[in-house]
Amino acid sequence: MRNAMKAGLMGLLLLMTGSAGAEKLDAQALIERLQAGGLVVFWRHAATDRSHDDYDLSDMEDCEGQRNLSTHGREQARLVGEGFEHHGIAVEQVLTSEFCRSWETGHYAFGEYAVRFELYNLPIIRDEERREELIEGLVRYLNTPPENPQRNIVVVGHDLNLRHAADVEIEEGEMAVFAPHAEGPRLLGTLKPKDLGRP
Repeated sequence: MRNAMKAGLMGLLLLMTGSAGAEKLDAQALIERLQAGGLVVFWRHAATDRSHDDYDLSDMEDCEGQRNLSTHGREQARLVGEGFEHHGIAVEQVLTSEFCRSWETGHYAFGEYAVRFELYNLPIIRDEERREELIEGLVRYLNTPPENPQRNIVVVGHDLNLRHAADVEIEEGEMAVFAPHAEGPRLLGTLKPKDLGRP
């Protein structure tokens, strides 16, 4: 069973990688597609304070033991939320990992969010089966369209998870926009926070 799941995941990743070479939309075209709805946005949490790393994750509600958003990151998250509102990009749901830097990103941008344990930060996990479950979980999220086709889903998570699930690497605060598809989520392009700024 486990081997079959692994083979299925590898096949899906190969399909996704095969579409990675397709021409990506520029920022304006991506914003217009988001305005139409039906997409999934993977947002790597906003900028963090790199002088402070994760050192105690025994209590995930205690942010003191984690690497958290910097002052710039909190402002960055607010600006992205304002950018979505300014451009009329409707959001059905905001899903985040349980790390403080992720849910705070969702909070400062959109106010409401829901924590999903399947978005847990991959580098912390050493158990191979659990790592596969997290990767498969993110693929499912990227390929699950919003119930309202005129809205979008925002997933706030971590870099390594996205690299393993979709072979896409983005910086803190950047967004990768996916279109759910029968053959797996298709990357349409990426956005930087400044792309959502007012003209």
